[in-house]
Amino acid sequence: MSAYEVLGQSEWKKRRTVADAIEILHKDAGFEGGDRAEIRLGPMRLPSGDIVSLVGIFFESAVHQKTFIVWLPTAVKFRAILQDHSVLDQFDIGRLEEATLDEAGNVELRDGTLMHAVEIRPARLPYKLSDLDCIIISLTISKIGAQDKCSYFTEGPFSEHPDDDPCIGLIDCSKLAGLGVPELKVIKGYIEDREPRLATLSAQKISDTLRKFGMRIPVARPRQA
Repeated sequence: MSAYEVLGQSEWKKRRTVADAIEILHKDAGFEGGDRAEIRLGPMRLPSGDIVSLVGIFFESAVHQKTFIVWLPTAVKFRAILQDHSVLDQFDIGRLEEATLDEAGNVELRDGTLMHAVEIRPARLPYKLSDLDCIIISLTISKIGAQDKCSYFTEGPFSEHPDDDPCIGLIDCSKLAGLGVPELKVIKGYIEDREPRLATLSAQKISDTLRKFGMRIPVARPRQA
């Protein structure tokens, strides 16, 4: 099943619970009865070295012959009520990887632990990304030719350059730190060729954006006399 469709993309940052995602799947994808969905995580390494995870609910629909995805915010922790308990406990977000859930919001972790009322605790990211940041990073990845290495399984372009974006959508930031980045003047020239309206874009702005994603900027070698 290779077709993907992201649901409720415009509101993904406002969602907090698995129940929020189930409501969208029920309304737009017919998720009900004996259906099951899976939670998948997209780890992202921040420049600080901290790891946060983008949380996605994936539902493979045999009826529609596609996989529907509902995103929840990036997080490092989540809260839930364990089976036979009555209070919320807090857990590391990594425990949700490959967990399954049903229409009622019951979640089963890989180790068999059962829980419900799962609520994501959004991570506080150290910066906000602008549309210009998205263009710069997607075109830089295109210049490197690393689209295959840096994508999540989603539809919808990361920026307004779908031909240059990672193959199927959002960027996996955890893969960016190890990429070989060309000199800033090379990136700047490539961006100007693909997007002439950015001809006045400064090398400093490109450098600042790449650093947000933890990408190392090569130091230009001094010219030999």
